Amino acid sequence: MSPSLLTLEAPESNTSNCSVSATSEHRQQVAKLTKALYPVDKQAKFLELQAEVETLFIQLQALQRVRV
Repeated sequence: MSPSLLTLEAPESNTSNCSVSATSEHRQQVAKLTKALYPVDKQAKFLELQAEVETLFIQLQALQRVRV
């Protein structure tokens, strides 16, 4: 799960399109690896947690933009 955390570090507001693209690519790679390594119930929980982390990250970025 640590690769997901790496995408969350050092957000930059000027590179939002790049982050979305990189996040999408990362998500696809994680999905492929997850399917190969974990049973279905674990995959579902992982994807649920990943979606929650991404949602919280987007909220954090929005708060940071408001403060700047």
